[in-house]
Amino acid sequence: MAWDTRKYARWFPFERVGIDTYYDQETQTLAAVAVDASRGPQVSLDGVPLVGRLPLELEPWIEKIASTLEDPTLPEYVDSLRFGPRGEPYLLSLGLVLRCQQNGNHARCRPVFLAPQWAMRGQEWIEDLIPDREWLTY
Repeated sequence: MAWDTRKYARWFPFERVGIDTYYDQETQTLAAVAVDASRGPQVSLDGVPLVGRLPLELEPWIEKIASTLEDPTLPEYVDSLRFGPRGEPYLLSLGLVLRCQQNGNHARCRPVFLAPQWAMRGQEWIEDLIPDREWLTY
């Protein structure tokens, strides 16, 4: 396990199963899991497979699910579809960031699942919480 000294987390890759885990430095608990687009297990949400899909394939699902997420009890910065600096959709009320990972000639979906304590901090914090390894490698 390695600490990212400039960030708030440490990470541990489970390369054989295609999973990267990120741990909160303050609480020493699991705070995020990223699933490799080519080697990771398939993960579905409401019956929709997310891992390794072309982003274009998930666009209608993202728009549909985003329209159902309105919750007046959540802060505005968590309660809707947002886009990160690289264009990845953030669905923070679900604890989900759909990143892209190059796979051959295509970019495929690499979902990052966030624990509530990270998701509720908002999009601006996510890149500060997750080590640079995630943002720069994939």
